[in-house]
Amino acid sequence: MAALVTPVDVENRLMGKTFTADESAVVKFWIGDLEADIRARISNLTELAEDSGYLSTLKRVITAAIKRVLDNPKGLRQMSISIDDYNRSETIDSSASAGLLYIADDDWGLLVPLLEGDAFSIRSYGEPDRVRNWISSTAWEPR
Repeated sequence: MAALVTPVDVENRLMGKTFTADESAVVKFWIGDLEADIRARISNLTELAEDSGYLSTLKRVITAAIKRVLDNPKGLRQMSISIDDYNRSETIDSSASAGLLYIADDDWGLLVPLLEGDAFSIRSYGEPDRVRNWISSTAWEPR
C-alpha cells in the first residue's frame, strides 16, 4: 500500500527544512508508523484521502506529529543556557517535551469523519450499524 504522505510533503510544511537522505529515511518510517496508527482507527483512509481537503488535513496532522519529535528529539522538559553572565532558561510544553511520535487528541477529531446524527451523541465505537443490527437481532422481553 502506497503511503499517502511523503517526506517531501513534510519538508514543504516545515518552512524550508530539507532532509538529508538519512533523515528522509527516518521520516518515511515515522510516516508509515503514523499512517498505520490512523488506519487502525479509520479503515477507509485511502478512500477518504481521495478528497483533496481531507488529504491536506492528513498531511497537516502527520507533519505536526513529526514536528513535535523534531523540535525536541531528546524529550527535554527544561533547558538552560549559561554563557558568562548570560543565563536563559526555558520550560517546554508538556505535550512537546514527551518527544514521542503520536497523533494528538485534537488531531484525531480532525481525522475521524463524523457520522450522520453524531452532533449530540456518544458512540462507544465507530460502527453504529453493528449496534442497531445487534439490538434488532436480540429479543428482549420484560420479566
